[in-house]
Amino acid sequence: MIKRQLVIVFLLLSCFCFSQSGENEIPKAPTKFEVIVSPGVFIQKEIFTEFNIIIGKISDDFPPKMFPIVGVEGLRIGLETNFNGNDEFIIAPKLGYEISLTFFSIRLSALNYFKNHQSEFRILPEVGASLGGMFNLTYGYGISFKNSIRSISNHRLALSINLNKRLHKANIRLLGL
Repeated sequence: MIKRQLVIVFLLLSCFCFSQSGENEIPKAPTKFEVIVSPGVFIQKEIFTEFNIIIGKISDDFPPKMFPIVGVEGLRIGLETNFNGNDEFIIAPKLGYEISLTFFSIRLSALNYFKNHQSEFRILPEVGASLGGMFNLTYGYGISFKNSIRSISNHRLALSINLNKRLHKANIRLLGL
């Protein structure tokens, strides 16, 4: 079962990462990497908060050739916690990759939950809706290899915001404000 899920996630990511355009494109100037701050909140049997830093590229295709592409793509480094009392306090450092463009968002993260003396590693694919790569509502399923911490569900519903001045300006143009 887990092997099948990992194969599906790998194929999905391969489609996004290795697709090519058949057109001859004019070479663009190299894109510099930018830092995007990405806080969020999610429900995973209880309410958690997260704080992430994305190091990546911002897309702001204006004027668009056919359809505007606005969003962010890059490496995501973060931390999530539930801020509960001593016995129920959970913290999880994570590392992942995010692609959030115009109307869709996809992420793949590896994280390790710590609760008291327990530890649990998970692979977390997420997919969902995005508004210009800035506001993201995603559903994720944590694939656990141990299931040692029972107070964390495998299912999660997350709401996050990517904060960057250039991304904000691109979203203003996307919405026509």
